Amino acid sequence: MKSPLLRTSIFLLLAATALANPARAEEVPPVVAAIFKNWEGQLKATPAYDKIETDGSGNVTISNLAATIGAEDPTTKVKLSIGSITLENVAAEANGVIGVGAATFNDTKAEIAGPDNKTIVVEVPRSTVEDWYVAVAGDNPTPLQALRANMGIARKMTSGEIKVTAEGQTFTAKGIESAWDGDPVTGAGKTTMSFNEIVIPEAALAMADPSGQLKAMGYSDLTLNIAGDGEFTVNDTSFGMSGSFGISGKDMAGIKFSYGAGEIPLAVMSELRAAQAAGRPPDFNMLMPQLMNVSLNGLQVRFEDASITKKLLPLIAKMQGVEEAAMVASAGAMMQISLMQLKNQAFTDQVVGAVNAFLKDPKSLTITLKPAAPVKVQQLMALDPANPGAAVDVLGASVTAND
Repeated sequence: MKSPLLRTSIFLLLAATALANPARAEEVPPVVAAIFKNWEGQLKATPAYDKIETDGSGNVTISNLAATIGAEDPTTKVKLSIGSITLENVAAEANGVIGVGAATFNDTKAEIAGPDNKTIVVEVPRSTVEDWYVAVAGDNPTPLQALRANMGIARKMTSGEIKVTAEGQTFTAKGIESAWDGDPVTGAGKTTMSFNEIVIPEAALAMADPSGQLKAMGYSDLTLNIAGDGEFTVNDTSFGMSGSFGISGKDMAGIKFSYGAGEIPLAVMSELRAAQAAGRPPDFNMLMPQLMNVSLNGLQVRFEDASITKKLLPLIAKMQGVEEAAMVASAGAMMQISLMQLKNQAFTDQVVGAVNAFLKDPKSLTITLKPAAPVKVQQLMALDPANPGAAVDVLGASVTAND
């Protein structure tokens, strides 16, 4: 889900600590300077603040911080303000990492203005971070060090309640929670994240659905939940990622994406950062030889029904001017025809069987790519375009229902 709410909320936890005043760098504690450098590089934002106070015992407080994110982008701007940020038990750790025992953000507010001059306001009264590891890249970082310095890593993060106001409507969420366990130096480790109880009230839903289709199906309001998990692995030249991400609507349905990829060159991230800094497109022609070795370990999309399918089918049939039973009965045949060009009858039969089973008793529908061994991009590029069914076999594609 790439909504402004989710992007901004995660940002407020991981990077929204514009913690330095560039005019007087000698007064800025190292941990503050490191976080600020990360933010400036990633978000192109230079913050301002009233003051930074240190007590000589590893505690730092920043008061009344403000910044404009995306000031160079005429389409969208984010004005961020934070009443205060407190960093506790700050101490240097190994290999250029600074540890922050705990951090508290008070009165965080983000005003997101789009090209239509409509504003979304996100408010987070109080959020906390525990065991935050801030990496200092240094003057000439290796690709691995540069990647690590741009990662926000903490053992635990909690946003607290989030309130969003848009077009006169108010949305609330219980908050974002995340946990991480791994190596603070490289960033390798496992993460879990949840964005809980996002409540969309009836009035707001009516604005998004003026035809009233959702209400006609019995959904007068919505409660959404987002959850994910992932693992990050890295060495001196490449990194890998695997995990899952899902969104579900209470008493409605849910969809979950799972993925796995490896041997992604660190040079890719270096080029993306260089392109961003220079304001130019990435040079993928230069990167393409290295990208050929990226491997796909697996991919899955899973839909889990909680009531919406049986409510949606009659509406679709009505729009098509046919009876629901006739539409369902013909679905398999239509699928058979659409998949003929794959020239893989075994896969086609599997898909048709899964779709028919799901429509008869809708519980779940899962599309999976699970190759017997990781498949490199180079292998996919070498497949014969005249034989698309071969890709189905190489990738280990399957479609199942109600499992």
